[in-house]
Amino acid sequence: MTDAALARPPAVSAAAAACLTLAACLAAAAPAAAQTWKGYTFIPSVTHVAYKNLEAMGAEFAKVSGGKIQVRNSAGGQLPVNATSITQAVGEGIITFAQDGFYTGNIQVGALPFLPMLAGSYEDFQKIVGLLEPYLASELDKRGVKLLATYNFPQQTIWTTFEMTAIDQLQGKKLRVANNPQAQFFQQLGAIPVTLGTPEVASALQRSVVDGVVTASAGGGLLWGDMFKANYRVTICWDNFLIIVNKEAFQKLPADVQPKIVAAARQHAAALTRDLAQSEITSTEMLKGKGIRMSEPSADVVKAMTARAEPVWNEWAKGVGPQAVEALAKARQAIGR
Repeated sequence: MTDAALARPPAVSAAAAACLTLAACLAAAAPAAAQTWKGYTFIPSVTHVAYKNLEAMGAEFAKVSGGKIQVRNSAGGQLPVNATSITQAVGEGIITFAQDGFYTGNIQVGALPFLPMLAGSYEDFQKIVGLLEPYLASELDKRGVKLLATYNFPQQTIWTTFEMTAIDQLQGKKLRVANNPQAQFFQQLGAIPVTLGTPEVASALQRSVVDGVVTASAGGGLLWGDMFKANYRVTICWDNFLIIVNKEAFQKLPADVQPKIVAAARQHAAALTRDLAQSEITSTEMLKGKGIRMSEPSADVVKAMTARAEPVWNEWAKGVGPQAVEALAKARQAIGR
């Protein structure tokens, strides 16, 4: 056999050639492997409306991506991710997307809507969030995170394990708060502020580590209502929460899928805000029916508390820096304060 004959490839039958061609076509047509997105919420209960919304949103992500996303969700405490480190965990890809309610330690300007007594109405709160979103998006982008949408829990009021009908009864009581400005405000009122992630609060109430919390009926009211005796219904703030996604995972999606993910997140954020607002009404009535004593402050008390809070706003802004000073000035102008 000549060298040329040895070099020639063996003949391929027509049937074998057809099989090879078909295999090549199937390989070319096969879809790329789906990304597995890990969803997470700070809410520790899988029966809570927020977790159910996370599940529905994840299913919508899978649908609008045409199967390019597969989702696995976890509730608060089911993964070794603290509520205060969700932003960082998403940026690092430990989780892919999340409901983030404790981002202000990482994105300090994000505390603007949480400032005590700043928003006098829900309409004021919405204006503040609207002007804040560009700041949030920019700061999150630096951390490898994309802001998809915002949603909110209803008004945050004071819930206690002791009888409370007046604000001066907070003197010497340990109160769980959401952030440093709230801590400063309640210190002025004589309370001892404590910061805890949502999954930690139940045991803290049981062990008297805290004597009360600032939360909504639709939030902590539902989670810990059996441990409360009183609810002082002064609106401290409305809680602004985020739906965020790992920037790299988002950018790996086809260009035509990315806006569909954003649209789905915003749709579900709006639905969650509506569901929570309705839950606030029904939950408040339910908790009242269980014997929790609910008290309303007078207009004079609200005015006095707001006056006590104003220095806290200014101190917070100066401490964070020029960006926060600018955002606070815009907010006060927008709401006439």
